[in-house]
Amino acid sequence: MIEMVQYNYIRFLYFNKHKSQRAIAKEMGIHRVTVKRAIKNPEQKYHMNVERDKPVNGDFEKRIKHLLEYNSNQPKNQKLTKRRIYELICEEGYKGSYSSFTYQARKIEEKLGI
Repeated sequence: MIEMVQYNYIRFLYFNKHKSQRAIAKEMGIHRVTVKRAIKNPEQKYHMNVERDKPVNGDFEKRIKHLLEYNSNQPKNQKLTKRRIYELICEEGYKGSYSSFTYQARKIEEKLGI
């Protein structure tokens, strides 16, 4: 994927150095259409990664934390699996996916040092 710096460099070569699209493509080792697209769209939008709210996990975060703390104090043969913990909170009304639950559980375990 071409980054913003490369798009700016393509425009610099085309407009300031008056190089052809083919010459730019050959010099940078990219496709002609990519060069054409960079010249055609003078302003590229910056994409900032902003952490979104987690409405599904937010309500159950305390419950997940409580179950993980409880689980860490249990003997090995009595510990609940993550699948079983997921099923328990689903019975309480959790509507998220298993993968989002495991991601949340992993983050909580890292914070607690479990």
